[in-house]
Amino acid sequence: MPVQAAQWTEFLSCPICYNEFDENVHKPISLGCSHTVCKTCLNKLHRKACPFDQTAINTDIDVLPVNFALLQLVGAQVPDHQSIKLSNLGENKHYEVAKKCVEDLALYLKPLSGGKGVASLNQSALSRPMQRKLVTLVNCQLVEEEGRVRAMRAARSLGERTVTELILQHQNPQQLSANLWAAVRARGCQFLGPGKIKHYLAFLTGCQGRMPFPKGR
Repeated sequence: MPVQAAQWTEFLSCPICYNEFDENVHKPISLGCSHTVCKTCLNKLHRKACPFDQTAINTDIDVLPVNFALLQLVGAQVPDHQSIKLSNLGENKHYEVAKKCVEDLALYLKPLSGGKGVASLNQSALSRPMQRKLVTLVNCQLVEEEGRVRAMRAARSLGERTVTELILQHQNPQQLSANLWAAVRARGCQFLGPGKIKHYLAFLTGCQGRMPFPKGR
């Protein structure tokens, strides 16, 4: 029977034994389904499948790479290199480049690192949606095809959110308000009423109570 997954903010500890990840006993191993479990708990599984969603583990557990991105966030000693053999030299090269990119991005979660494997959400410059999308990407496993597909989706989602937040931060507030009202009218949503529309627009832009609205609405 599947085990209930931990909260996403608890990404620095094993969701089975609840021990914080380390470089010795509790090495973080990310699976193709993007769940990360310590190697000790993986070796104790009765079935070779993810304990959370029952996705089959098609690669030998001893071959799956340690998630260095998570190790660096808990202050563990990160090895300079780990040997991963993919089907050809080209794939190995792309894997190393992608892995390095994910590890570099993971450093933006460093201020989140708290005690006992739980992240503190109050110290990061990233918004909560950005934090969650980045955690999803960091937990992707790049050796198996399924993991790479999930990583691509997570990276695209993170990129789209980044662009959205940049636009919201730098666009002229009056122009942003006018554009949103135009989009609402274009979709025939006037029947919602000015009060409702104002509430939804303010919610969507994340600036409740601070967003200017055109007069006469």
